[in-house]
Amino acid sequence: MSVQPWEPPIARLSGALEQIAGRLEGLDRRVDGLDRRLDGFEQRMEHRFAQIDARFAQIDTRFAHVDAKFTWLIGIVIGTWITTMLAILLHR
Repeated sequence: MSVQPWEPPIARLSGALEQIAGRLEGLDRRVDGLDRRLDGFEQRMEHRFAQIDARFAQIDTRFAHVDAKFTWLIGIVIGTWITTMLAILLHR
């Protein structure tokens, strides 16, 4: 049996495999580029979320101060009301 009848199909198959390899390399480069861009985007988002978390911490601190002042205000109002009621009731 002669080898020559197999040479053209093998040559076409070899060429097709080379084209596939070239396309896969191109896709690999594109995916690597996208991966690098996504890494940069992820870093920017992490930085932004850290800024947002810091801002929420500041807001929580302010609310804690307001809450403490409100508690004092309620205590003073109730104390004043009790004192006034006792003065009215016990006045002779």
